[in-house]
Amino acid sequence: MSGMKLRVGRTISAFLLSAVAACLTSGTALATCNPGEGAGAIPCYMRVQPIDVANTQNLGIPPVPTVVYSPFNSTSLNIDPTTAGMTFQTPTTVSPPTPNPSQPPLANIPSSIPNNSTSSNPIGFVVQPGNGASPGTSSIPAVDVTRELLNQLGIDLVWLPMTEYVYNNNNPSISACPDGATSCVAAPQDFTTLNVKLASTGTNVATCSGFVSGTTLTITSSCTVPGTTTTANLAVYNFLSGSDSRGTPIAKNPDGTLATFISGLGTGSGGKGTYTVNISQNVGSSSKPFTITATSSTLTSDLFKTLSQQNTIVINPLAISKGGTPVAPLGGAALMPPFSPPDPAIVNLFFVNALNPPPAIGGTLYGLAWICNNGVAISSQTFAQSRPDTIAHELLHNLCLDHGTYGAGPWTKPTGSNGSYLQPFGVVPQIPGTPLPGQCDPNYPACGANLMTTGILRAEPILACILAGYPGTTTIPAACKDPVTGVQTAPGLFNPNVNLQTDKVSSPSSGASSAQLPVSQQGQVIKGLDRGQSGLLFDNTPTLKFSGLLSPIPQETTKAQLETGGSSTDRAIFDLSGPASGKPGETLLGWVLTLPEEQSFAKHDGFHIVSQSRKDLVQEVKYYPGPGHNPLKRDIAYQPHGDNDADKPSIAAADPSPCAFAAAECLVVKFQPPGLGADDSISFSNSILSGDAPITNENLCKVKITYIFSDGYVTTSNFGRCPPVSLPLIANSWHPDPHVAPHVVQSNLLLAVDGGSLGCTSDPVTGQCPDVDQTSIADSDALQEAGAPKQSCDGGATMNNPVTGIISGPNIIIQGGQICRYQDCEFLGSLTINNATAYLKNCKVDGNLTMNSGKLFLSPLDNSTARSVTVLGNIQIGSKDSLPNSFSIGPGTNSNNLTIQNLPSGGLGYVCGSTFVGGMSVNNNASSIQIGEPTTLTNCPGNRISSGLSCKGNTATLIGGQNTILPSGGGSGQCANF
Repeated sequence: MSGMKLRVGRTISAFLLSAVAACLTSGTALATCNPGEGAGAIPCYMRVQPIDVANTQNLGIPPVPTVVYSPFNSTSLNIDPTTAGMTFQTPTTVSPPTPNPSQPPLANIPSSIPNNSTSSNPIGFVVQPGNGASPGTSSIPAVDVTRELLNQLGIDLVWLPMTEYVYNNNNPSISACPDGATSCVAAPQDFTTLNVKLASTGTNVATCSGFVSGTTLTITSSCTVPGTTTTANLAVYNFLSGSDSRGTPIAKNPDGTLATFISGLGTGSGGKGTYTVNISQNVGSSSKPFTITATSSTLTSDLFKTLSQQNTIVINPLAISKGGTPVAPLGGAALMPPFSPPDPAIVNLFFVNALNPPPAIGGTLYGLAWICNNGVAISSQTFAQSRPDTIAHELLHNLCLDHGTYGAGPWTKPTGSNGSYLQPFGVVPQIPGTPLPGQCDPNYPACGANLMTTGILRAEPILACILAGYPGTTTIPAACKDPVTGVQTAPGLFNPNVNLQTDKVSSPSSGASSAQLPVSQQGQVIKGLDRGQSGLLFDNTPTLKFSGLLSPIPQETTKAQLETGGSSTDRAIFDLSGPASGKPGETLLGWVLTLPEEQSFAKHDGFHIVSQSRKDLVQEVKYYPGPGHNPLKRDIAYQPHGDNDADKPSIAAADPSPCAFAAAECLVVKFQPPGLGADDSISFSNSILSGDAPITNENLCKVKITYIFSDGYVTTSNFGRCPPVSLPLIANSWHPDPHVAPHVVQSNLLLAVDGGSLGCTSDPVTGQCPDVDQTSIADSDALQEAGAPKQSCDGGATMNNPVTGIISGPNIIIQGGQICRYQDCEFLGSLTINNATAYLKNCKVDGNLTMNSGKLFLSPLDNSTARSVTVLGNIQIGSKDSLPNSFSIGPGTNSNNLTIQNLPSGGLGYVCGSTFVGGMSVNNNASSIQIGEPTTLTNCPGNRISSGLSCKGNTATLIGGQNTILPSGGGSGQCANF
């Protein structure tokens, strides 16, 4: 398993999920954190408690006896930065394995807040963008990929110190924690492997006729909703029940509960056809089918419920999402101080050895997360197979984002009579001219490049793509772009193809306009500002309710410049106004100025107060390193604006040194309780030297400013570009330094409004937490993850995808939800598509191309350069069973005859710029089809059709035009004017 900490996550293009407009604070009052400065503002933060879940056995990942896994205390790491992806290699060990002496022993793991960018033992994926090395150093700080991804959404990430949760396999009655290990908690049972299981919902969804032979279920007639004549569809994970004419039942568990379920699709796509079941058995026969009842199910994990303290059946303690108080090591409970009592609004993130899907499914699970509730589990496979966006992806599930919200996932068809897109679903540019429902390919790159797209469709994340454009990197590697169009198809934080200041898109051919598109993830920040609101989670204006797992960051700015505005003085003036947009009553308790190595404070003339809004705002001033207090020098009297409450205590010490860097010099200004409030302001100056010379603005811009707020949140920002473009220099708490981690410290100051924390993202209507028992765990379906079992696309000859070269016949059949890509190839026989998706580019089919159900793309990615698709036989789409189909044919396809028939509603089809020498028939379809283009559209060039175009019995809209149809006279029937 790789100990490296990599991964930034999805391209900002479809990835910029949104900044948060409002956050439900630790109390019940609504606090806003509406970004007022554009997409770069970070107005909210979340606290995450990382927990290494372990036991005392040798588990094999990593292959050493240890009680913690990567990403913490890994033994070794080999990195190959020469590859396009800077792939993480499997750690190597000797036999017997020896621990890496550079890693601290468990008992000495520091309890301070980790600064991942410079830590020698960071949490998660942390990489130096210039060379792919990990970890970072003080001189070459690295990028905390998880934090950087969340920053793109307007959220900052506070990692709490790593806690170990260890079970003693050899003697469960004895703690496995080393003596003196203050950050280790004994686990009551082994949680290192979490099993996902199917649980029946008890709801019957379909009644069908069929039989089971071995592991193949054959459905012989269309399914209906039980007790009605309404058509119903079967799905993977449906439980099955029923008995044949001999009384033989479909297999159940010994206790009588349902046990047989559909584990894979064959030729069936919900109705007639074949399916795979998980238990081999023989019930019924082709001559004696019987009635089969399908029951819906949900994916869940009892161990994950227990581990994350979300088991709603347990009375004491209650589930965190139901108001229960976390028990160590959750919610920061193992940290005393700063958290006492533990806080249910601290997100608990568990690093475990393995996540197992249900038996008979196969595949790989990388992470689990409760939707809208507190709790994330990350498998060691996330590091072994280098999935660096997984942590951020799972954390956002806790914040209620799913695989289809705000433009994530495949292209979705507009709905309703006006063809509008429904929020929070939608599309993201660029949109193909002929988009198909479910399209996720280089013509619609937003799908694969979106952080929240499901794993099987998300582009495989590699470091060079993720960090493309990040400071310290150069060009976008070829491996991150489509070789023909040059469009970036792999995820990257800084995608040059996206204009973040707009959310405009080209209108798709369905007629939807940009005004009808919902706000996409990348436009959520900007468009929220246009409306005076924004929403990462819910947008139900006028009342906005947001996650209890997020807190607003007060906006505090520091303005700085030299006293005379020139370069002849060493005295810099700093102006601060009171914080805004934080929790009600929040104040600034402390302000820290950290100098870079070449700068120092002038000893002859120190801190001066130039002006202040009320008397004695400053309690004390300290220099680090330094002899102690600095006399307060007041040049101008304060402006009366209220008195201090001298009885309130000040902030507790957060650390021996509050400097942003341990080796630096810094100045600490502590304000009198209750701190610098919203109506306060202060101006002060201090002398700073650069070497032995007076400081200049070019040097002043290199300092860092740390803010300590009354809710305990501590963040560091800098003055941005050096040399400065304009004066004064401005450091903003909403623009944090990417290489200095935010953290939290204990504050004895009570906020003006406080209350019980919500350990969930509450429902926007009820204000209550959702029920974890009513929804599946996010990313628990191994068939939808990147490690899903592969199927052959060339009849078993290879496992290649895409397939190139000669493909032997006589007939290649793809089915069961397969997605197959063919490029630069020739089928020596025919191709049949049964409930699958096929992309053909520059290919020739010597026989027929038949699609009974699925999606078909016969179109080059670039019409000007790619060669055509040729089918020497006929193309047939649809069957007598009226199975769903969508297709995009051309430009550049050449074939004999094209038949499109019996397609049900919900699909979409395009025939553009192609040639058919044997004619075309379009009959009895209920799905929308376009053949060429009317003069009002420019998305689908006309076709050349010999032997006539006939359209009859179609109930959905047919549009078309500008086709050349022979013999002369045009099309017939419903296509007469095409």
